[in-house]
Formats: sequence, C-alpha cells, structure tokens
Amino acid sequence: MYEGIEINHLDTPLLVLFILSLVIGILLMWLRHGFPREWRLAGWVLIDVRRIWQRSADEAPRTGGVIIAHLLGVIAVTTMSLGCVTALEINFPIYKTLAIGSALGTVTLSYRLFTQWILSLFQRTQLISKDQIDIDRHLRTWLSATVGALAIVFSLLPQLLSLLGLEVFILTWGGWTLCRFWRVFQTSKRRLPHFWWRIVYLCALEILPVLIIIQFIMTMLLGD
Repeated sequence: MYEGIEINHLDTPLLVLFILSLVIGILLMWLRHGFPREWRLAGWVLIDVRRIWQRSADEAPRTGGVIIAHLLGVIAVTTMSLGCVTALEINFPIYKTLAIGSALGTVTLSYRLFTQWILSLFQRTQLISKDQIDIDRHLRTWLSATVGALAIVFSLLPQLLSLLGLEVFILTWGGWTLCRFWRVFQTSKRRLPHFWWRIVYLCALEILPVLIIIQFIMTMLLGD
C-alpha cells in the first residue's frame, strides 16, 4: 500500500534546507518590524548609497538590528553550503555540512569586523572602514533574503535543486559579491583620494578574501 512513497526523516537535507529558509524568513520579518532603521539602511544601500554616507546620528541602527543582520549573513552562507552539497549529491553528513557552512560564515564575518577595527585606527581609513562594514552588512541581508527564497523553492522541488541548484546558488553569491565590490568601490572613490589606494584597498580587503573562500570551497568539494 505504501510502496513507492518516499519517507522524509527529520534529518534529511531537504527538510533542513526548508527549516533554514523559515529561520531566514522569521529573522527578516523581525528585522523589518522590530528594527526599522536597519531595514531602511538596507534599502538605501540598493537604491541610494549616498544616504549611507550622509546619514545623521539619529538614523544609526540599534545594536539588536545589527546583530540580526550579521546572523542572517552567517545563516545564508550555511544554507548555500547545504544547498550546494545536496545538489552535488555528495555523501557528506548534514551536521558536518552545517558546521562547515557556519564556520565559513563566521570566519568571513570575523574577518570583516577585524579589518574594520584595524582600519578605524588610522585617520585616513577611519570613515571608509565604517562605510565598508555597513555596506557589507546590508548587502548580506539581501543575500540572505535571496538565498531563503531559493531554499524554499529547492526544498519543495528537489528535481530542480539537482538540475540547477549548484549553479543558482553560486550565481546568487557571485552576483551579490559583485554588487558589494561596486558599492565599496564607489565608497573608496569618495573616501580615498588616490586611485592606487583604491586598487590596493579593493584587492587586499575585498578580492583576496573572496579568492580564499573560493579556494576553500573548491578544496572541500574536490577532497570529497
């Protein structure tokens, strides 16, 4: 009677992917309604980045909103890691995939915060360090929203995940990364007077970390 019916256990990748998408959705709703300043700043980074540069003191986000936005970025990386491993049908334990994804997201966030702290020690780069971390945080919010929507679709349509999941997740991450490059370059034009300073800034603090992340992911996938 029940032959041919697939049984999904509580630890199946698709179910975990769906749960992660729900967590992202809940956090986004909390951010939208509980921390409107942070939400407005996230909108400005897409349509008018000058409002990020020129915002007044009373427009500064609350600490809770900042924490939620950073958490969304970590969960987005974790979700993409699980989605890519599931799409490739790699025989890898779910808890290890989640741990690696969470570690990758946390390390990336820690690197951003550390570089902001280092740059804030120098007068020349004090302002751009603040703009950099704000732009990165707001764009991670939109990355998480995109990843959450994709995770819902792919968890409900596993055939689509097998066909397009890896490419779509990679393109999503790459697209938002390029968007961040562009916004940071715009900011560097405003904050750094010399062209070569901008190039060095982008290579050392934006492009190099991305290359390291790509190398880490390729090593992990090829190693398995």
